[in-house]
Amino acid sequence: MNLDPESTQVRDVYAHYGLAMYWAQCLEQSIFQHLLFFDHFPKAVASYTTAENWALDFDKYEARELGQTMGKLVRRLRDAGQPTAPIEQLLNETLKGRNWLAHGYFADRAKEFTMQDGRERMIAELEALRELFRTCADQLDTVTLPVARSLGLTDEKLAHVEAELVATYGKHKSEA
Repeated sequence: MNLDPESTQVRDVYAHYGLAMYWAQCLEQSIFQHLLFFDHFPKAVASYTTAENWALDFDKYEARELGQTMGKLVRRLRDAGQPTAPIEQLLNETLKGRNWLAHGYFADRAKEFTMQDGRERMIAELEALRELFRTCADQLDTVTLPVARSLGLTDEKLAHVEAELVATYGKHKSEA
């Protein structure tokens, strides 16, 4: 089925919105994973009793943290003692962008959405938001990876974990 140019562009706006929201959620997951490594694991290791209790504690932590808003996850990241000062402005900008995307984007762009040039601007805006979320996730890694390395996360261990994830969940993130 061939779409007319307007329908194609409308579809593209929705696709770019979905991709931007996907990367916002990837950033939230990245923050959670950093919290897991720097907040949960040190406490869990110190109180380890059995594998069953470890799994139960993990499940409780995951449910509690992933039930939080992105703003609360960012605050928890700061509270966990992460050296986030170099990217504070970026974290604040991404939080603001994510909240706008999730709660007000289409309402704020209702007029633009009805016009071809407005939809073109929306696509560019959504691409910029997507890139902002990706950049923040990358910057977060540059802040926390040295800490992880100081705790024993070697390139070999990281490659092994990544290979397991790829085998389990699909393509490498650079291929996505």
